[in-house]
Amino acid sequence: MEPIYVVLIINLIIWAGIFYYLTRLNKEVDELKKKLNK
Repeated sequence: MEPIYVVLIINLIIWAGIFYYLTRLNKEVDELKKKLNK
């Protein structure tokens, strides 16, 4: 494999991880807001 492809794959994994973490964080924040509003 070419080194550039390895770097691209690593970047993709990192970005996917960040995106997944942020979406989970948003869901948890929404749940907290619902609890606080009640």
